Amino acid sequence: MQKSNSIKIPAFDKENYNIWKRKILLFMKAANPLYPGILENGPFIPRKEIEATTVNGEVIPAHWVPKDPSDFLEPEKEKMVLDDHLQLILLDSLTLDKAMCGSVIRCTSAKEMSLVQNGLYMSPLLCRL
Repeated sequence: MQKSNSIKIPAFDKENYNIWKRKILLFMKAANPLYPGILENGPFIPRKEIEATTVNGEVIPAHWVPKDPSDFLEPEKEKMVLDDHLQLILLDSLTLDKAMCGSVIRCTSAKEMSLVQNGLYMSPLLCRL
């Protein structure tokens, strides 16, 4: 018999929020070591550097801007979907709590979802493991 390596996503438990928070953070970290950083910093956005230039005698310093999607490299494309994966994990954990699910369903990033939960439970999901 083959052993399964899958671990179930911890179901949201508002009565034991701190325990659930610890479990979901460990689940995320085990699923992908990049997830905690995405939860803390927001989704990955590929950027490119614009070199310093002078326009009409005014120096415009070098700065970073989002890349055009046609310029994305394959590793950047892969990193971009990690926030979507993280949102799915969070939504899957909330399926039994329709009120919480309704509170985060319109969020556009996993970081935003965690901030909504933080506001509702006064116990930040964003923390270092």
